[in-house]
Amino acid sequence: MERQLSLVQHLQDLYADESGLSVLLTNDRGEWLTRPSGAIVPPNRESGEWRTRLESYLREIIGGNSAIRNGIVCEVSPGVRLLMAPVRPNKRLTYYMWSGCLVDEQASTRRQWPNLSGEAAFPWTEACRAVRLESSADTEKAVAQIGKLAAIAEGLLEQEHAEETYYRRTELLRRMSAGGGTFEEWISAMAEASDEADFVGFAAKTEGQRFTIRDYAGPAAASVQGLSFSLGEGFIGQVATARKAAFWDHVAQDPRTFVFTGRGLYPTALFCVPVMRERELAGVLFGGSVTDAAISRDMQTFVQAFASSWAMSITLEAVRADRDTNFTRLSTFVETCGSINHAQDAKRLSYILVDMSLNLVEGPFSCVVLKQSDTKVQLVSRGLGQQQAERYVKQVAARWSKPGGGTAPEAELCEHSGMPPILECPLYYQNELLGVWCIALKDAGQFGLYRDYMTIVAQAGASVIYRLWEKGKVDRGDAVQLLNRALGYWDSYAHEMTQEAQELALPFARSLKLADSEVKHIGEACLIYPYSPAFLSGILPSAEQMELIGDFHAITRLLEEGKPRSTVPAFSAGGQLIALVYFYLQFSRDLQALDQLWPVAPELRTAFRSFCDSREVVESEIMLGEEAAASREPSAAEVPDIRNLKDLPPLSTREREVLGHVLQGKSNREIAEQLIISEHTVKNHMTNIFQKLGVGDRAQAIALVYKAGWNR
Repeated sequence: MERQLSLVQHLQDLYADESGLSVLLTNDRGEWLTRPSGAIVPPNRESGEWRTRLESYLREIIGGNSAIRNGIVCEVSPGVRLLMAPVRPNKRLTYYMWSGCLVDEQASTRRQWPNLSGEAAFPWTEACRAVRLESSADTEKAVAQIGKLAAIAEGLLEQEHAEETYYRRTELLRRMSAGGGTFEEWISAMAEASDEADFVGFAAKTEGQRFTIRDYAGPAAASVQGLSFSLGEGFIGQVATARKAAFWDHVAQDPRTFVFTGRGLYPTALFCVPVMRERELAGVLFGGSVTDAAISRDMQTFVQAFASSWAMSITLEAVRADRDTNFTRLSTFVETCGSINHAQDAKRLSYILVDMSLNLVEGPFSCVVLKQSDTKVQLVSRGLGQQQAERYVKQVAARWSKPGGGTAPEAELCEHSGMPPILECPLYYQNELLGVWCIALKDAGQFGLYRDYMTIVAQAGASVIYRLWEKGKVDRGDAVQLLNRALGYWDSYAHEMTQEAQELALPFARSLKLADSEVKHIGEACLIYPYSPAFLSGILPSAEQMELIGDFHAITRLLEEGKPRSTVPAFSAGGQLIALVYFYLQFSRDLQALDQLWPVAPELRTAFRSFCDSREVVESEIMLGEEAAASREPSAAEVPDIRNLKDLPPLSTREREVLGHVLQGKSNREIAEQLIISEHTVKNHMTNIFQKLGVGDRAQAIALVYKAGWNR
């Protein structure tokens, strides 16, 4: 604002020289914003006690005239008058332009005059010797001139304040996009960044479809905070129901404001904007004015941008929380599997399960109940008192001892009087119930969050208990299936890729006439190849599987290094086969991409290409002779040929084939059936196509193909 104040200063100086009056611009506290122009006081007295006294007098005058809209005359002592005009650079800020002093003939003969309180001289009057005597007409002219001067200053400062407001708002949105901060901090920051909003708040969604004001900045904060609304109730409930931003002007008499006016808040204009977390409503951002009857378009745009940034911030926090939660679960799963695999007895394993669940869920207690006989169980628990434990264990034993009809029992959510909700996971293996793992939850909502994860861990624990009790040896196939199921819990994409890899690798391995045992090892290794050999070494007892997984990861490391080597280590046929299948799927079933797979033997790559070609099914109608020449239009069953469109970004052969089916209007399922691949693989192809074409959906992709010249 320094540049605009400098222009105002020059304007003041010119006016003072022309009129013979002294001029000064202050804020609403009487503090100088410009240097006094004219003969108010010699330059060596522009600070210190004299300035303090003058600002105090001006502040007293402002207090009695703060509502003025135009220039006025203020009599500061008999015969001594000041001119005062408001300068409003924005709706919330008021400055004051002062000019004077004007004196009559009687006052000019005095050497000193009393101030408003009659205690001392008004400081400005020291300039009176340089001021002409004024008539009423001259006073009116001076008032009009100071009004014009104030209007010009207002125009100069208005643009500067608008730029500062824009900068504050932009900076706030930038900081929000960077993440961090609490809702309360952002609400306060918005209130500071907005010149039009006297109050801002956020009504968060709570239980029972209600919305409670959790964060608030503005008048009557103590009474407004905590207000609750149901769907459709008042302004906030209405927007929560419609999920659409709304702006209301002239609401002072609107009955919907009574909930606020009853708490000491009197809105005259109001806005409410829904804040979404992905597709769920997180709450309603609201605010408004208690002085202005309308909300400007600029303010409406800023409010909606703020709500969008807030929604993005909430979503990012949720994504980060999910990422951290999944990472914690994965780390806990790895550590727990390693620990239970090396447990020396069932009691020690029970303590591992109890400690893990307490650390992860942070519930009040956890216990493991192991079946010793039909009349005896073993209990390991933390957080349960002796009497409470005995009573609860008897209930568990009675409930889980009922026959299950030969089917594997599932985890259940159980609620008992005087106890928190409990996740009960059966320790079930080889058609036998070995015990029950019971985890107390903070609330029932955690059941869906932890059920699948705890079930997987419980299965791993049950297999180890079964081995420790020498009831049989755990088959390695069970461990493979367990690890594959766990993979599906935290990485569904990798899990589906392993399923596709196995579906492709098994028939290819059989086509190579490999031994049945080797084919079995390859099929099982396909289900767990995403795991590192270091992790699997403590779980898989099979040396053959470990060799396959180790060779696969060694090949991927060689490819990551980039440059082909003159000498390649000898890898097992199974390890090379898994690498072939993996890269074939990763490159969207593009056989040309296999040329980059130099660590794999060329003859194996050739065999794989032949195998894939043999699986291709061609369905078409071929017209012969004159009929072919007579019809140049493609039939409805033909797949559009887009291979020669040079303006399209490079797509793999399979991606162009899939895009051709999209041009026919086929769904993912229809394309999968036509190409004899899984629907998930079609989704992967579509994702790659959208990324390469730079589009967001099928309609945009089709439009881009037309633009590139197809069908001309």
